[in-house]
Amino acid sequence: MRVLQLHCKDFSYKVRKETPVAEQPASPKEEKLKDVLVCFTCFEKRDEQRLDEIIEQFVENVKVAVSRIGCERVLLYPYAHLSKSLGSARLAKEFLSRLADKLDEEGLKTHRSPFGWYKAFDLSCIGHPLSEAYREY
Repeated sequence: MRVLQLHCKDFSYKVRKETPVAEQPASPKEEKLKDVLVCFTCFEKRDEQRLDEIIEQFVENVKVAVSRIGCERVLLYPYAHLSKSLGSARLAKEFLSRLADKLDEEGLKTHRSPFGWYKAFDLSCIGHPLSEAYREY
């Protein structure tokens, strides 16, 4: 899994058009968040047999990141553009749902944008030394 993390002062998105693998219905169709760690997340083919392992590693890393930057809100934003070797859309949806549940269990305010939709987004990255990070799991 590949993840681009951005600590944003403001982040908003709006669903525009579905792809053939879009989850139905798109929920929510739009969202505006403040002080959020946005995780542009790409599920890869090599991740398909490692769901539990990746969830555990990701959750631990996100907990460290939010404690360092001082925010409690996380947005999981499916973002296929980080890899050429995408995993199964069915497994990716399951994975993101389980990941969101686990983050919630750990006390983080977790949001998840709809999978398989083209979305317009606006962001304002805070710009401190920990506000941008790239991770591979």
